[in-house]
Amino acid sequence: MNRVGLKRGDHVVLLIAVAIAVFCCIQIWLPRAEGETVVVTSPAGEKRYALAQDRTVTVQGEQDIVLTVEIVGGRARVRESRCPDQVCVNSGWLSQNGQVAACVPAGVSVRIVGEPVVDGVTA
Repeated sequence: MNRVGLKRGDHVVLLIAVAIAVFCCIQIWLPRAEGETVVVTSPAGEKRYALAQDRTVTVQGEQDIVLTVEIVGGRARVRESRCPDQVCVNSGWLSQNGQVAACVPAGVSVRIVGEPVVDGVTA
């Protein structure tokens, strides 16, 4: 019986995989800054709205798909869309910097932007 253990290259690959897993976990659990602005990108261009001001915005996308974006209480969501899969609607409420909801068939995205969190690690 020929037993083959881990070789040097195997250790390198394992170490890289563990490092990537740790990095991903840190990114998931680090606090994010609250967003300040909703950026709605559509075929007609990009529009920005303050999260502090409640409003409802209607967005015309490709393929005659109309979306309703709701901004209430410092957060935003795609409340309604006439797209077939409803992924954008199921994305739920967005309030933190970097969160995105996208309607690919309509070519529309809704993202939250704000000041990045700067701490001792990122400074």
